[in-house]
Amino acid sequence: MTNKTNKKEKIPSRFLLTKFNLTARLLVGAYLLYTSYSLIEGVVNGEGRDKYFLGVFMAAFAVIGILMMLFAGRSLLQGKYVGGEMDAGEEEERAEGLQKEEGAQEQAAIEENAERRE
Repeated sequence: MTNKTNKKEKIPSRFLLTKFNLTARLLVGAYLLYTSYSLIEGVVNGEGRDKYFLGVFMAAFAVIGILMMLFAGRSLLQGKYVGGEMDAGEEEERAEGLQKEEGAQEQAAIEENAERRE
């Protein structure tokens, strides 16, 4: 069973990237796409193995650049960054932590009672 997050469900801050990080990924993806475009001349005018190596790198740069741009752009548009629409903030993190602590305390109390009965 997989744990899929609902689009309206907020995500704790510690699992989100910063807006700058996503913007940098978007720019790096664009640069890889530009580099891929720049390699076209080498593929067309290349000879022997050079032609094939440049073709492989051109395709790899294009695919990686497009994927980076798509994922970073999608996260930016959906607000999946610290301070964005999907950010739950630290309050929910603290609430989750308190619930876990309370659950652990209750479990310890149950175990103590079970030991006393024995």
